[in-house]
This record gives sequence, structure tokens and C-alpha cells, in this order.
Amino acid sequence: MFKRVVLGLEPSAPDQTTRLAAELAELLHLELLGLFLEDPSLRNLAAFPFAREFRLLGGGWHSIELERLSNELEFAIRSAERSFANAVKDFTTRCQFEVIRGAVAQAIDSISRSGDIIVIAEPASPVERVTQHFSWLLNAAFHSTAAVMLVPAQVARVRGPVVAIAVDPADPSIRVAATIAIAANEDLIIVHAHEGESDDPDLRKLAAETGLIIEHVSTGKAPPLSDLAARAFPRVQERLIVAIRSVLAPERVLSLASSRRVPVLLIAQNESVPMAPRD
Repeated sequence: MFKRVVLGLEPSAPDQTTRLAAELAELLHLELLGLFLEDPSLRNLAAFPFAREFRLLGGGWHSIELERLSNELEFAIRSAERSFANAVKDFTTRCQFEVIRGAVAQAIDSISRSGDIIVIAEPASPVERVTQHFSWLLNAAFHSTAAVMLVPAQVARVRGPVVAIAVDPADPSIRVAATIAIAANEDLIIVHAHEGESDDPDLRKLAAETGLIIEHVSTGKAPPLSDLAARAFPRVQERLIVAIRSVLAPERVLSLASSRRVPVLLIAQNESVPMAPRD
């Protein structure tokens, strides 16, 4: 059962990512934690007497000034906090901003727990996407016990059906996607990437009780995940894709989120959430 949404904040993270995280928390009645990760190695590097930085526009190589670096980090933290507060001001869910100082992997490991949804924004710049910091953040999130939602740099839409990619008839992504669809008053599309029966009496009962509209798309068997979206729902204007974590590796999640331009939520194999009636 989900309990909290944890948003990994970056100085360049768009406000839209924060609003999407806050909306998800509000829909599922969860807390929202805005988490700014400060790597102390930057300050440690500045304290090293032979460390240098290269400044553009003819600046050349210079010593790293610890005081200037500290001021810039504090400015980034305060800016992130202001942006976070501004983005969530219209939501009623409980929100908190916190700064964690430590290596990314250790910070994620110390703060995250089962029942969390870690939200990570894809950097807008191709250079930022290949930085070690983003790679560390992504891998740390995927190695945690939490669910992970990756938000692309450009989000195409915030309305539309919720898509569940099911690799077997009892795939938990179906229930999670159904819960989000009901809470958001959206339709549910189930992509059955498996062979065999896909009828679920409990799901039919849920649809009858809540008015949830469900569309089934069958691929016959699991196709290569790299072209699953193109083959299974090429014309669907979805707002969110849900799948279990074992289905997609981090780089595949990035590719799927970027190509579809919608968030992708990866959950644990045994994840479940209580069903909420449609408003």
C-alpha cells in the first residue's frame, strides 16, 4: 500500500514535475516529501587546495572558492524550496521540504521505504541526462524498495486514460492503474502482454460498481518491450503508464517516458492499493 510520494528535487527540475507529484499524492491521499539531495563531495572538493574549475567565456582555470560554492548551493536549496512551495500551494495534501546531505545512494537508502513512490524528473538537457549524479539518483531509486515514477522532460498531457502493462493475468499494475484511474475519473486501458485468459471477475465487478471504463488490448504474447508502446497503443492519448519494476530496466523507462511524453510508474511485484470509489 502506498503511503508517501517522495520527489527528488533538482535545481533545474520543472514545476510541472512537482505539480504532477502533488496531484498523484492528492489523488491517492498520500503525503508529499520534496527531497533536495546535496552531495557533500562538492564542498570537500572545494576544500582540496589543488582543485580547479574551468570557467567559460574566457575565464580559464581557477581555484574553487569554498565560500562562493557554499553560497551557490544555499541559493539552489532556497530556490528549490520556493519553487516547491509555489507548485504545491493549491493542493490540500500534506507537503514537506527536506534537505539530505550525503552521497545519493546512501541518501535514497536512508530516506526511502516500502510504500513510497519516488518521483524523478528527466533532465531537460542531454548533458544533464548523462551526468553521474542523475545516473546515481536513478539507479539508487531502482535499487530501493520503493516504487519509481519517472517524469519526462516534456509532458504531453495531464488528462487521458491510465495504461497498465500486464505481463500476466494477475499483474498488480492492473489494480494500481485502476485505482489511479478511478481517483482521477479516467478510463483504464490494460495492455495484455501475455498469453492465456485475461478476464478478471473482480475487475468486472469493480467497473460495475464504480463506472470505470476498461479497454483491453492484447498483444498475444509479450513483444520486445522496446516497441511495446508503438505496437500496442500507438494512438492512445494516455496520461500515465503503470508496469511492474521487473518489466523495464531504467534505460527502458527513460526511453518509454520520453517517446510517449508521459510519466511511467514502476511498482513492486507485490504492490497493492485500496480501491477508492469514483467521485
